[in-house]
Amino acid sequence: MKKVNLIIAVLLFSLATTSCKKDYIVGGQIEDVTKYAKMTTFDVLKSNPDYDTLVQVIEAANMVDEVNKANTTFFAPSDYAILNYLASRTFFVQKNYDATAVFGLDSLKYYLQQNINNTRDSLKMYLIGDVLSYEKLTNTGAFFTTNLSDTKVVVSYEYVRDFELGYSSIVSSVPRIIYYSFLWYPYDLSDLNPAGDIPEDAGVRTRVIQSGLVTQNGIIDKLEPAHILFFYNTKK
Repeated sequence: MKKVNLIIAVLLFSLATTSCKKDYIVGGQIEDVTKYAKMTTFDVLKSNPDYDTLVQVIEAANMVDEVNKANTTFFAPSDYAILNYLASRTFFVQKNYDATAVFGLDSLKYYLQQNINNTRDSLKMYLIGDVLSYEKLTNTGAFFTTNLSDTKVVVSYEYVRDFELGYSSIVSSVPRIIYYSFLWYPYDLSDLNPAGDIPEDAGVRTRVIQSGLVTQNGIIDKLEPAHILFFYNTKK
């Protein structure tokens, strides 16, 4: 079976200047991204321990069918993103209501089941009704409509010159990674105002650390562990 590279942290291009084949991966190994092609997106998530809590969240929101909808890309928040959210919510309720209160997973599930403050609907911000491939993404970025009503995000495939993200002066090609940017305010996206220049008071940018995992109905892209579910409390 033909091997295709799964981006893990940063995808490096071939050292050969005559080829654009993606040959190297920082922090991981070459994988067959089509090995889950006969499984639905939700079943793939269930098979990965990094998504144990996310699976419970999707079920509580009654969104299994939506996650499995044909021709979709799911930017999956890992369990870390959910833990970050619960910690931030706990800090809020303790500061403002009860110093001993805890906003735990059961609390989140209840909010999702009852759609309190549109929590269930907010989960749809991670779903895009298109199968995004590297060929569709640019360094500038582009707007994509999410399944959350009237909400767009910017997805970009950016060149990075950060040594911590895999850049090296001995590599002939500059590495690229995918970013998923949620905007709080309108942004004049253009070649002169690329996604990489989105200021913190306009939106929040989240790195994709695994990209292009093919499922029966679409694609899974995994968001970095530092991400906070729903981009909670990131608005400047």
